[in-house]
This record gives sequence, C-alpha cells and structure tokens, in this order.
Amino acid sequence: MSLSNKEVGSLIVDFLSTVIKNKEISEDSADSLNVAIDCITESFEFERDTVAQTLQDKFSGKTLKEILSSASATSTGSEKEESVKVNIPVEDAEIKATAESFKLEGNKAMAAKDYRLAIEKYSEAIKTLPTNVIYYANRAAAYSSVKEYDNAIKDAEKAIEIDPAYSKGYSRLAFAKYALNKPEEALEYYKKVLDMEGDKATPAMKRDFEMAKNRVESSMNLEKSSTTTPEPSRSAGQQPANPFAGSGMPDMSSLFGNGGGMGGLSSFLNNPQVMQAAQQMMSDPNSMQKMQEMMQNPNLREMAQNLASGDANLDDLMNNPSVKDMANNLFGPNGAPK
Repeated sequence: MSLSNKEVGSLIVDFLSTVIKNKEISEDSADSLNVAIDCITESFEFERDTVAQTLQDKFSGKTLKEILSSASATSTGSEKEESVKVNIPVEDAEIKATAESFKLEGNKAMAAKDYRLAIEKYSEAIKTLPTNVIYYANRAAAYSSVKEYDNAIKDAEKAIEIDPAYSKGYSRLAFAKYALNKPEEALEYYKKVLDMEGDKATPAMKRDFEMAKNRVESSMNLEKSSTTTPEPSRSAGQQPANPFAGSGMPDMSSLFGNGGGMGGLSSFLNNPQVMQAAQQMMSDPNSMQKMQEMMQNPNLREMAQNLASGDANLDDLMNNPSVKDMANNLFGPNGAPK
C-alpha cells in the first residue's frame, strides 16, 4: 500500500499527540513536541483535526505503535533489506541542514507569537537555501501576522514562481489579498487551492474559500442595493433639475454660477412652453447652432451674472433689447423655433 506524506505525517502527529496527552514527558518537552506537530502539519499541509479521520480511513483506526508492533511480530527475519546508498554531496547536505535549523527556529518563534524573530529566522533560511518554497511560504505567514501584507504577497508569489504546484503558496497569497480588501482576487486563489488539492482539501481550505466567497457576494449585493436606491426627494429650498440637462441643449444654468440668485429663472426653465420649445429646437440643427452662438455672447453672460448677483431681475433681462433680438432670431416672433 502506497502512502502519502500526509498519511504518514498523520500517524506521527497522532503518536506525538498521544505522548503529550498521557504526560509521558516533561512540560518543556511537550512544548517542543507541539512545535514539531505544527511543523509537520504545516510542511505536509494538513490540519490536526483531520488526523483521526485519516487513521480511520487509511489504517482502520490503528495507531503508529500498533502498526509497528504488528509488522515486527509478523517479520520472520529471513528477509534481508537491501541497503540503498544515497549519494548526497556533503556540502549540499550541510547547507540544507543549516537552512532547516533556521526554519525550525522560525517555527518556534511563530508558535511563541514572536513574529519579528520568525521573519528574521526564515530570512536566514532563505539566504542559506533560496530555492525552498516552504521558507517563502512560512515567511509570508509571518509577514501577514504583522500585517505587512505587501511583503507577504511578494513571498507567496516567489514560492509560486519556484513551484507552481505548491498549493500553500496560493493559500498565503489569497490570505494577504483578502486582508488588503481584495476578496475577488482572494477568492480566485482560494479556488485554485481547492482545485489543486481536490479530495485532499482540508476543512480549513474549504472554510477560507467560503469566507472569501461570502465576502464577494456581500459586496455585490451592496453595490446592487446602492444602484437601485431611489433618489431622495428635494426639500422646498432645493433647486429643481435643469430641464435642459442631458438633452443635448446647452446648460443655460451655467450662466448663473451654481444656481445662487436665480430667482424666477427656475420657473422659467421649467415652464412647459419653454420645455416644448427646447424639444422642438433639438430636432433643428440650425436652431441648435444659433443656441450655441447665443451662449457665447458676452453681453448675455454679463446680464446673466448681474441677474445672479441681484443687480438685475428676470423682467429686466427679458425686456432687454439685445435679449429680445436674440430670442426673435432664435424662436421667431411667435415663439416657435426658426
């Protein structure tokens, strides 16, 4: 029976947990074993709460001791195992051992919530062996713990660059994206983790995905709600909307500043006859051209500014010969657009 690293790791974690639970070692040693358990579960990417189920599914509920005892009892001793020599250069082995020692110190610092020290130790591990994706993923977790999410993203992306099949790189990246209020991107990477793990996805992985999914759905519902919220009714003191706005007509109200001092002009602009004339004018290109020219007339602008400042009233404006000439030129003597 071929076993995965997670399954073997589950046997070891169960054994260590039993030793701690039965108080077979000192309290200080128990702390060390807890760190070892954290290292194993993190390295092989599984959760403590999945160990019992793994033992039940793969080993019929048997513990590591029971499996080893059974294997020892059935061995006849007649079979000799062939010794396999593994040629690992001494220099490489020493480098890896040094890097691993830094990583373990970083893991201990993480367990003690000394995240700055953990970052320092993981950095030493990376400096010693810069091709190990676990070191980058671990440092990404440490950076996230001190809310340096941009650095966490860089480390997670580096881990993915080295090994695109390393799911924990995507998990670390998703966490940092979520913390930076980018739930859509986080959801994408959490989904990537689930797709990569398949049936081996842990409850924690599924929980992270659902968390990001709910956040995205809530944001979408909030945006939808804000776009369908009815416009508040105007108070008595507020100006009505310009009837020419958005119609293709020049914005006459811009002549009067921000609406202050418009007085009777609001009624004029909202007069049904004026609005009808405006609609007719929009269908006549010549009238629209004349309207544009009129809006550029400096005399009209000066009179409009006087009206806005209170130096003149609407009647004065409408009785001004220049305005009458422009109106006749635009609408004709009977008020219809020429």
